[in-house]
Amino acid sequence: MPADRSITTTVFNIQTYCIHDGPGIRVTVFVKGCPLRCTWCANPESNLHKPQLMFYKEKCTGCGRCVPVCGQGAVQIRQTDGKYKAFTDRTLCTDCGACTSPCPSEARELAGKVTSVAEALEKVVADKLFLDSSGGGMTISGGECLACPEFTENLLMAAHEEGIATAVESSCFGPRPVIDQVYAHVDLALCDIKHMDSGKHKEYTGVPNEGILENIVHINQDLHVPVWVRVPVIPGHNDDDANIQAMAGFVKEHLTPDTRVCLLPYHRLGESKNESLGKAMDLSMEVPAEAHMNHLKELVEAYGIQVQIGG
Repeated sequence: MPADRSITTTVFNIQTYCIHDGPGIRVTVFVKGCPLRCTWCANPESNLHKPQLMFYKEKCTGCGRCVPVCGQGAVQIRQTDGKYKAFTDRTLCTDCGACTSPCPSEARELAGKVTSVAEALEKVVADKLFLDSSGGGMTISGGECLACPEFTENLLMAAHEEGIATAVESSCFGPRPVIDQVYAHVDLALCDIKHMDSGKHKEYTGVPNEGILENIVHINQDLHVPVWVRVPVIPGHNDDDANIQAMAGFVKEHLTPDTRVCLLPYHRLGESKNESLGKAMDLSMEVPAEAHMNHLKELVEAYGIQVQIGG
């Protein structure tokens, strides 16, 4: 049965020329909606399925053009530190996006647009020459693409129909039928392991990890999909030697020898995004030092596993 290219979901970005979401040059489709709430989330605009208003106050000139178009009265102009800036009352804002188009300084944008499989695929196919020549393809990320399985499955099928290799970047948190539905059309699985201790995993992400680890093994061993394990390295949360060695031991014992580990150093891009959404974030997390990342890489290499920093 061919892919249904009319199916839709909310997509917040389709990024071209990606080199960190699988091999070669990739087009990455970022869908909205995620059941996890990671403390360090780099894409907080991906948490909710619906479109969301993002306001960058440093760009705001206080011109006031956003005020009269807001039907909820959520936007006001206030003076702060001698400068006039727009203020959005998030308790009144409905994320309708009416205030974005009048803004001349692009201080306001709506993250997320209802997008069909056909619309997303059109942007992927436009770069097919670069994808093919580099050994790349399309990656679906998020958010969590397992939270919109019909869209994800059909976009993967449609990519295969166009001769484009596929990858899925996922927390692997989802029911087994959804795993089977999606990964039947995946050439490479980019699977996140955020912490090996289930209690810590729930503390930092909101969900336990037993089902996640079982799904990763199932994807690799039963569905025969190659896996890259991606570990976000968050100082003070999951970067201790014991956790990294536990992860490496899991990979060595349960996954095929071609499994690769990608250690992803924490970065601060999520901080400004949280601010633009009117949300607070734990600012105590530090970017890991290069020497520390190299140390963790050596720990994994000691298990005979292919490992890289980034990717």
